Amino acid sequence: MLEINNQYTLMKRRIASEVLKAYFSGKLEEDIDTLPIRIIPRDRDPNRCCVYKERAMVRYRIMALLGVDIDRNDDECKSLASYAKESLASENNPIPTLTTITPGCSSCPDEQYRITDSCRGCFARPCLANCPKEAIVFIDGKAKIDEQRCIKCGKCLDVCPFHAVIHVPVPCESVCPVDAIHKNADGYVEIDRDKCINCGHCSRSCPFGAIAERSAVMHVARMLQEEERVVAMIAPAIEGQFPGSLGQIKAGLLALGFHDVVEVAEGAHITAGHEAKEVQLRLKEGEKFMTTSCCPAYMQLVDTHIPSLGPLRSKALSPMGYTAQMCSERFPGARQVFLGPCIAKKVEAANIASIDAVLTFAELATLFVARDIDVKEMVVAKPYTDESLYADCREFALPSGVAHAVIRRSNESVRTMNINGVDRKTVRLMKTWIKRPPEADLVEVMCCEGGCLAGPGVLVNPKIATRLRQGANVATVGTKPLGDKKHV
Repeated sequence: MLEINNQYTLMKRRIASEVLKAYFSGKLEEDIDTLPIRIIPRDRDPNRCCVYKERAMVRYRIMALLGVDIDRNDDECKSLASYAKESLASENNPIPTLTTITPGCSSCPDEQYRITDSCRGCFARPCLANCPKEAIVFIDGKAKIDEQRCIKCGKCLDVCPFHAVIHVPVPCESVCPVDAIHKNADGYVEIDRDKCINCGHCSRSCPFGAIAERSAVMHVARMLQEEERVVAMIAPAIEGQFPGSLGQIKAGLLALGFHDVVEVAEGAHITAGHEAKEVQLRLKEGEKFMTTSCCPAYMQLVDTHIPSLGPLRSKALSPMGYTAQMCSERFPGARQVFLGPCIAKKVEAANIASIDAVLTFAELATLFVARDIDVKEMVVAKPYTDESLYADCREFALPSGVAHAVIRRSNESVRTMNINGVDRKTVRLMKTWIKRPPEADLVEVMCCEGGCLAGPGVLVNPKIATRLRQGANVATVGTKPLGDKKHV
């Protein structure tokens, strides 16, 4: 996966911030068509072939920010101001969530393994001995790969004592767990929408920015600008994403114009309680195991690719689903916006009538920048109380966090298993579970390796976010100890 701190990410955030600044100043339609020129001045040293292509890419990024499906609605004669006007008038969440930017695609060569000059032509020749297709040949004492025979299994890379073999992937294709990414006849990236589970791995991995998320940030900005009653539902992964305490993050959201802030950890508390009861009931009824239902990309994976696991998923709503219900009761008539690290949540939210929009943490950050709000400088006006019941559910953002919360709410021993990240190998494994069930009662599945802290919409490197959370002591243990429960 591409390191989160890179030039493309910084450019994407700058574009979003500039668009939002123009909107909040009342000059969006006046300024938006000149933004590509102002962001990419003529004297800039371009990273692509020329400043004109870079400006074109800025235009496409603005279109994605406006929620445009570039695959199906790329009108080069249409002004950005026209797109902006349509976007601000729309009430719909942008579904499908991902779109491709063909001019940005580098048309990467097919995946391959190469043997470099570091090959010493050793006597042992483990590459030759372990290749299942006899694709390794030796010419002038050095190993070469016969591309016609190579099946790209990577065994030569694994066994070479000199690390002389390198793997050259197609980044977007290699990270897709369901083979939804492919190149068309012209060599450019395309997304098979019938296969896609919206995990966002491809958009995070493409170093050329050719895959973009369609945003609802302008929809939210309009609600805030018009001072509508809007409730922010913040995912547990938010701690560690912004400088400052949880109270300061909440204060920052209120300063943005949100009417109130609700932690989705409250909904997670309900989810964990339901799953604790459900897994015990299923085991008593003779079922082999149950999987969690929190990760929306996993839910789409089962629906689309492994329907046999459908009956084995928990019937509990996700934390976002329960939180939306609570917000409807507490704040009748208010608009609801979910703030989290996940792109797939946008698809889940499209099926929950009360949720008006989903923003990632990266999109939220651009709102803070556009409004000149520094979270760490916020003054907390009042303490947020009565968090004891769900404080431990902030661990939902971490690998095994869901399982631990379920265990604490269970009256019986529960064996757990954690799937920390889904790739093609994991998908193949899960397809065998009907015939060969895992040795666990409860299987927690998170499509992103590292949990929600490593989602496609985060701001901070997951390792840094984990340390920040630990420093803030946010992963609070609940009322029941883990010592008397079986867990993996």
